[in-house]
This record gives sequence, C-alpha cells and structure tokens, in this order.
Amino acid sequence: MRPFNYRHETGQRIVERPPNAQFRRNIPMPRNTTKSQPVVPKYAGIDYHKKFFVVTLGDAAGNVLSQEKLTSDQESVLRFFQGKAQLICAIENCRGNEWFVESLKACGCEVRVANTYAVRLIAESRCKNDKIDSRILMELVSRNYLPVCYQPTEEERLLRERLRFRTKLMRSRTQYKNIAHALMDKENKGRKIGTKKGRKVASKQGDLHPERQERLQETLEIIDYLDRLVGSQDKDLGAIAAQNEAAQRLKTIPGIGDLSALLLVAEFGDISRFRRAKNVGSYLGLVPRLYASSDVCRMGRITKQGSGLVRRILVQDAWMAIKRSPTFLNRYNNILKRRGKRVAIVAIARMIAEVAYRLLRDKTEFKEELLTLG
Repeated sequence: MRPFNYRHETGQRIVERPPNAQFRRNIPMPRNTTKSQPVVPKYAGIDYHKKFFVVTLGDAAGNVLSQEKLTSDQESVLRFFQGKAQLICAIENCRGNEWFVESLKACGCEVRVANTYAVRLIAESRCKNDKIDSRILMELVSRNYLPVCYQPTEEERLLRERLRFRTKLMRSRTQYKNIAHALMDKENKGRKIGTKKGRKVASKQGDLHPERQERLQETLEIIDYLDRLVGSQDKDLGAIAAQNEAAQRLKTIPGIGDLSALLLVAEFGDISRFRRAKNVGSYLGLVPRLYASSDVCRMGRITKQGSGLVRRILVQDAWMAIKRSPTFLNRYNNILKRRGKRVAIVAIARMIAEVAYRLLRDKTEFKEELLTLG
C-alpha cells in the first residue's frame, strides 16, 4: 500500500496508513548482535610498472576485495604488504622487477612470476588497462591457471647479467670496427682493423682527409678500450668456469668453451625442472613449428622462443663440434643431404643442448661412444 495519495479533483494530499501502523511502531526492531568477520585476502594480482603498480586483492574464491594504485618504492611495498603473510602474489615477468619480488618475499608473501606471453594468450581481451590486468592475474592464480616461469637464483641472475654484458661489449666493438672500415673505404684505404698491417695503415697520419682521420683515431681509441674490457671479462669468466663443476662437465662436449658452458649453466638453472632432453630444445626455441589438422601435417621454422643469445652461441659451437666429433659430423651430413646446411647446423645445436642436459642431469662427462643419434 502506498503511504501517500492525491485526489485528482482538488490535488489535496491524503495520508493513508495501514491499519497496523501503530502496532508496528511500538514493537522494537530486532538488532543484529553478530558482527561480520572481515574477509582475509588470500591472493593478489600485481601489474607492475617502473613508477607505480596496481594491486588487486582477492579472497579464497577469487572474488575481488579491493584495488589500489601505489608508487613503486620500497616504503610503499613494505607498508602495504607488511602483515599480509601467506598472501599468494602473481606478477608478470618483466625487466627491473627483481627488487619488487624480493621485497614481497621479505614480507612473507609467496610470489609466482607469470609467463607474459602465455598470460596474453589465455586472457586476451579487447579492453585492457592496469586494473583489468591485475584483476586477471589475481583470478588466474586463485584458480591455479597461472602459467608460471622459472625464478632464477641471485647467483644465476648475476651470472646472466655478466654474460650479457660481455656480449654487448663484443657487439659494440664490432660496430665501431665497421665504422672504421667505412671511413677507410671512402678513400680506398680499406684494411682489416684486426690485423697488424691494417691497424698500422689506419693509424698512419695523412692518408685520409683530416676530418676522417680525426674520427678514425677516436674510433680506434674506443676499439682499444673495448678490447681491454672484453679481455678483462674473459679472464673473470674463465676463473668462474674453472671453479664451476657443471661448467667443467659441459666443456667436455666438443665445441663448448668457457663462455658457452657458463651460459648453459645460467640459463638452465635447476636442471630437474626439465623432464626430458627434448624439453630443453623446446625451451631454447630450437624445435620446428608444427601445424597438424586432420591429414595435414606441416613443419615450419624453429620457434625461436627463449634466449636468442644461447641459440646463437650453440650454432657457433655446432660448427666447431662437427670438426671435432665424428658422430656430430655424421649426423650433420645425413641431414645436409635431405634438408640443407642451415637446418642441419640447427639440428646439431639442438643435439648439443640435449647432450648438455644429460651431462648435467647424470653428473657425468661427455663420451663419444655413448652419444646416440636420436
């Protein structure tokens, strides 16, 4: 029954009360004496950025409890996550989030680093922003659907950074050598900078235009500086490899040196996370793409997932392996007849990676007679 009504003729307001209105007013309303217990968050999805991060807290069922946007600094992380022990946090793998992950672990949280590529395939959406991304991460980890990736130890991270730094030095040195060669070629004075005769011609005053000669001398000084840095890095890496048992086992493989052995040790990490040797080739992106549907089955180029640096180093080592090992050479020649040189050398690189996995798993050294031709 409506509490108010109007007469259509005069517009006078008539108050109508239900017959038991007085009775209802005298009865005291019951009070809720039970207090609702606060819901404790169990999961957290974090969308990390360099200047800020968005965190979504969820309960045990994956329901959103709250969302907050905080600045990316140590104080904000500790203030928000302090006291939230046993919280399971999901964060995407990205550059520069190592300190953030370590801060979460220091607060007692369990951190699961998500594979960015796999998350994008699972949760592809037309609408995308930071809040949605953090909520998706929280929902995936609450339902145990989060595709996680391996978290290397601090020692493995430092070794990876050192190896990548040495590679960047090599690339920079090659770039400056190309600049020096270009300056000399413009006046038909081209010589290889790496040879003594070419370096003598490049350093000789008066052969080039004064401006080009000045730039050439500055370029040569940079090359000399990079040579010293590369030599220092190689010396340090050689000392590290000499003290690493796993690296010494890998060096028994034909074509593997200090740099390659340390690179494989750092990239593989905990070798027990690979169930079999074929998983290593897939992890490094050395396996072909596959398209199979009904009676159609096509093999494409390699997937190129994982570390591109490891693939390049393994391909370089494969050229050395076929010169030193008759088994590798026989396998190379068999594939060469059917598929060509490029496919054959990549197959040898994948074979070296699988052999390295077996040596690390079984803690043995390479033996030519035990090498199988899978």
